[in-house]
Amino acid sequence: MNYYRATIQYDGTDYAGFQWQATGATIQDELTQAIQKLVAGKVTTAGASRTDSGVHAFEHVVKITAESVIAFSPAELNRVLPAQIRCLEVGPCAGEFNPNTNTISKEYRYLFTNKTHVSEGERRFVANVSHQFDFAVMKRCAHMMIGTHDFCNFYSMGSNVRTTIREVFVCELSTVDPHSLFPNSELFKFPAELTECHQLKIVANGFLKQMIRHTIRALWMVGSGRITEREFAGYLNGPRAERQLWKVAPPNGLFLYRITYPTK
Repeated sequence: MNYYRATIQYDGTDYAGFQWQATGATIQDELTQAIQKLVAGKVTTAGASRTDSGVHAFEHVVKITAESVIAFSPAELNRVLPAQIRCLEVGPCAGEFNPNTNTISKEYRYLFTNKTHVSEGERRFVANVSHQFDFAVMKRCAHMMIGTHDFCNFYSMGSNVRTTIREVFVCELSTVDPHSLFPNSELFKFPAELTECHQLKIVANGFLKQMIRHTIRALWMVGSGRITEREFAGYLNGPRAERQLWKVAPPNGLFLYRITYPTK
């Protein structure tokens, strides 16, 4: 068999996440089918992250296993991929390379505004919630998440995990110009009038199912006064609550932004 590592980028709006599933179009299915148009024999793919339905990726790493030698360029693959998926680079890798478990860290960005009205163009890549927020308390709570914690109240059950403990290296809330976040991207374009939005940047050694969307919703809750800073701290490292504490935030503002691997 022949092994390759590809870096892809995608607008996940119309897809049911990265990983193949029985119902709904997925990024993995589209990518695998496109590769099969260019090479003979069996092809399989494995991604660094599943990503939820509607979530985007600025940088997602995929391992390709193929019976035949792959000689196509990213441009040739892009010609047979849907316009919402772009291949940035592809090259040989070791057979033992695992794009999911060989990582040092994964970085996500969540973009949102808190306006009373947003245009249709703003909704594709930026979530909106109309509450007024106390950003000072939100920033303090985001900072609490740095370090090693039990995130048992910040994920959705339904996946097999050995532990809910993760180490967060960066968790910061800031205001950014979204046009500056995705240099040279064909996919991620923002309306000219949208020059500012809020961003949660979070980097960790791994993430639980919907962990970032739980985190951002919890920050919205504390920022709007629906839970206190002390309650937030209690949910972090606290025992698993008997009932769901909040609904997850919408997927449209979430981007898998970068994955870091060991360098040789």
